[in-house]
Amino acid sequence: MKRHCLANQHLDSPVPRTGSRLPALGTATLILATLMMSACASKIPANQWTRIAASHYPGMTDIHQEVNVIEGIYEGQKIAGYIDMNDQWVELSRRPVKDLDAAEAGQIADAITTGVGLSQGLAETNPIGIGVLPLKFALNDYAEKQGVRECGQIKRFLSATGWGGAAANIITLSAGAFTGGSAAAGLLVGTLAWNQLPGADGCVNWLGQPVELSTL
Repeated sequence: MKRHCLANQHLDSPVPRTGSRLPALGTATLILATLMMSACASKIPANQWTRIAASHYPGMTDIHQEVNVIEGIYEGQKIAGYIDMNDQWVELSRRPVKDLDAAEAGQIADAITTGVGLSQGLAETNPIGIGVLPLKFALNDYAEKQGVRECGQIKRFLSATGWGGAAANIITLSAGAFTGGSAAAGLLVGTLAWNQLPGADGCVNWLGQPVELSTL
């Protein structure tokens, strides 16, 4: 199933040349850009269905389509529908786009409790240190750009580590040091979060993953 980009991406910056030869980095950049643009070229929403959907929902963004089945974000909601024979929009499903899912909330809880602990003179037990927090947020951003299955797997991991880390931090704060109870609490809450708070509601779930078409 094909996805459709909303716009072409163009390179406006000149590519530096050394005589008649491109530098190695410039060559690699040009090749990568060419591949990305060629991949996008076959996915431009150039047919009439996208324009019809956008006319029914002015300001609709993140439009994905397969023939006349359209998905997009409109006024903070994920909508799916199709265009009938009279060029009218038939809505199939609508659900709010959550600003904060379980995985993100867990990471925020972990970050806040870690910050409180550090402010009280406690040491970060993670060997990577507090640098692990931006890495987790970057991983969350990466997950939301993937297919719903991979996104859900990563979100489940982030939920477990976030809420588990927050629980361990709370026990550590109470005891004044990292103890066996901290580890036990982190493991217990992390396991519960893994099973109960996968956070897949933060995954976009575009066409082909599949879309909710029960009404159709």
